[in-house]
Amino acid sequence: MSMHVQSRPRLTRDDLRSALKAAGNAHHEYEINALGGVRDPHWAGWYAAYLLGCVGDVALPSDVADWLSQVDDSSDWFEAATRVLCRNLDLR
Repeated sequence: MSMHVQSRPRLTRDDLRSALKAAGNAHHEYEINALGGVRDPHWAGWYAAYLLGCVGDVALPSDVADWLSQVDDSSDWFEAATRVLCRNLDLR
């Protein structure tokens, strides 16, 4: 019996950026509604779990959280975070 395994489409930079934006929007709502407007000290782990739920298990959640927590606050955090993730996931 032959099994056909469908491969997952290749992850792209745009996929990561879109997933980060979605995580940001969802996390903002979480901070407002669940935390009463208090900043979440565990935001990086939250983002990592959300991101991996969107793009698949491309890395360990703890690694993704660590990479995200090291992103410098910049004028475009999502772009900076996308660059960090692409570098660590070896995406071009």
